[in-house]
Amino acid sequence: MSYPKIYIDAMLLNWGDRLFHAPLRHVGAPRLSGARLGDEAAQAARMRAQLARTLKRAPEVMVKIANKASSTQGMGAVRQHLRYISRSGQVELEDQDGQIIVGAHALGDLADAWQLGGWGIPEKSARREAFNIVLSMPPGTERRAVRDAARDFARLEFGDGRAYVFAAHDDEAHPHVHLCVQVRGPDGRRLHLYKRDLQRWRERFAERLRAHGVEANATSRLTRGVTQRYPKQAVVHMAARGEAPRYWRAVANDTQRRAGWQAQGGVFAAWREVARAMARSHLLEDRKMAIEVVNFVWAMPVQRDRPEAGRSRTAPREVQDRSALDHGPKPGEWGPAVER
Repeated sequence: MSYPKIYIDAMLLNWGDRLFHAPLRHVGAPRLSGARLGDEAAQAARMRAQLARTLKRAPEVMVKIANKASSTQGMGAVRQHLRYISRSGQVELEDQDGQIIVGAHALGDLADAWQLGGWGIPEKSARREAFNIVLSMPPGTERRAVRDAARDFARLEFGDGRAYVFAAHDDEAHPHVHLCVQVRGPDGRRLHLYKRDLQRWRERFAERLRAHGVEANATSRLTRGVTQRYPKQAVVHMAARGEAPRYWRAVANDTQRRAGWQAQGGVFAAWREVARAMARSHLLEDRKMAIEVVNFVWAMPVQRDRPEAGRSRTAPREVQDRSALDHGPKPGEWGPAVER
């Protein structure tokens, strides 16, 4: 039995919101309630596009705050970072006004302007005076598009008169841009960053990459069922000395893996309901996507860590229904899928 498109769109937005926008609900992520019918249709179209990118595993953007706060406390540390990202003036910097800074002399003028202009930056400070942000994509991504998307991102996020510069590095396999942003804005207010800001930045950077013709996604690890965890640098050094690998391996292979599996429960429920909603659609494309959802969930890395007890090998009933999927596979051909 198929359901009206409005119903399918409403279900898709409700459960898709939990998959992709849950971390941003408190900062204004788009929600279904209160939206006009035309807005709902546009949101549903965007959600289908988001699902399509995720199911085909579009490259994930990476956004991180580089270095510790101590590396940007005071103009001395900021100057050192500017030298690093510009390779001592050999790599060109671009500022908030689109001006190009290249060469050691121009780099020195920039540092002087940051230290003495506006609110100024003291040579030494007990507070962070700049944020060092890295915007990165996997190897093979068109480098010019990464740079152009980073320029757009910086203008959208910090284009309120705040001083910043960025540099694109082409000496490593993965294209990436270093963005150095002053903490104090033109009104003297300090920029405060929170964990939710990183996800919003990822989504905005991915959107600007798509605007420049690069397929890019910004989903959470939980949504993709990624369980790999990297040890802290101190543990890496201890392991290199032969002091900690046995302990870390035991934790990673037992406690952490079980905790990761338990945390995945809500994500599985959301994926299951998305598959059910799409399988009930009268659109063949939606029903095909329901099949892709189940296959995607079963192929998640977290499935390798799943406790054997209670493992289900059936897809949601609606997805198994051949009459609902027309040319979909037989129930027995699904293989392991989402637990009901």
